Amino acid sequence: MKNNKLRVGIFGISGCAGCLLTFLYEECFKEIVNLVDIKSFPLIKEHTYKGDFDYVFIEGTVCFERDIKRLKELRKRSKKIVALGTCSCFGGVPSIKNFLDKEKTMRFVYPTYNHLKAENPTPIYKHIKVDYYLPQCPPSKEEILEFVKCIVTEKEFKPYTDPVCLECRKNGNLCLLNKGEICLGPITNGGCNSICPSNNVECYGCRGPCHDANMKAFISLLIEKGYSGDIIKSKMQTFAGLQFMEKGEKISEWLEK
Repeated sequence: MKNNKLRVGIFGISGCAGCLLTFLYEECFKEIVNLVDIKSFPLIKEHTYKGDFDYVFIEGTVCFERDIKRLKELRKRSKKIVALGTCSCFGGVPSIKNFLDKEKTMRFVYPTYNHLKAENPTPIYKHIKVDYYLPQCPPSKEEILEFVKCIVTEKEFKPYTDPVCLECRKNGNLCLLNKGEICLGPITNGGCNSICPSNNVECYGCRGPCHDANMKAFISLLIEKGYSGDIIKSKMQTFAGLQFMEKGEKISEWLEK
């Protein structure tokens, strides 16, 4: 009997595999395996599938030359590529290296693996075409399942485009900025149901900057509250620093004032 399900692969490059584990261990996985044909998932399948895919989900950051080779191979074999999680979408925590002394970082983080050909940590879209993005650290199980249902039914997937602050208001959260904490909610894309602020943890921007984020006004607000440029930059660099820096062309100028 012919299987008409979409052929899906789930892979990871340099990273912690947290997004893959979320994909695997959440209850949504039971529904997903009934909707699509998972041909490759190195965490659970020993068999190495050699064919092509309809969709490939990729977790992790490009940190080494071998990551680029892997991405290009998967791009050739897949009709659509889905960036899974913050690292894949924005560079994640590994991308902090771009703002540090790279040689010292390599010696500290990879003391016994210095034979690897390191690259400046970057999100996967810097190297291959990406068709869809499922950000967050780790990604939301609800959003993953919604996405899979959309591609199976051929419906348009519409990512959340409002800032985290809007979700905070809906959830009745007190503003953490008013409590003296640097929360990136005003400039960060929502879709997480404000999970961190709802648990009294400031937003670190793991879903990346909003398309209409007013970076200048936000930074001016933080400076007025007495925060130094170094502290603000450090906060913004944690998960999606490359994108926040690209979003505000004059960010360095603003922070140095």
